[in-house]
Amino acid sequence: MRRKIAAARGRLPSVEVSDVMVERAAELCMSLGTDGLRGELTLIRAARAVASLEGKVQVSDTHLRRVAAPALRHRLRRNPLDDAGSSVRVERAVIQMFGA
Repeated sequence: MRRKIAAARGRLPSVEVSDVMVERAAELCMSLGTDGLRGELTLIRAARAVASLEGKVQVSDTHLRRVAAPALRHRLRRNPLDDAGSSVRVERAVIQMFGA
């Protein structure tokens, strides 16, 4: 695992993020109404790290989906009338945006 992480660190600068992926990350943040202005940056950085760990050279929808809940759930505004937890809200938005 240590070698895998070290290799991923070395690959990280070469992992590319297309404009489409940045737009999709921003759309997801807007649909969730995340607090703050930079939720999409957190999402993109986490997706790049996962892509690098997997040995990929470009971020895809799959990477955004995998990191959406842990990267965004703490940025959600709390709705006292919504019984669903933050992770559930993120998962709903991810399914709506990317499909099942």
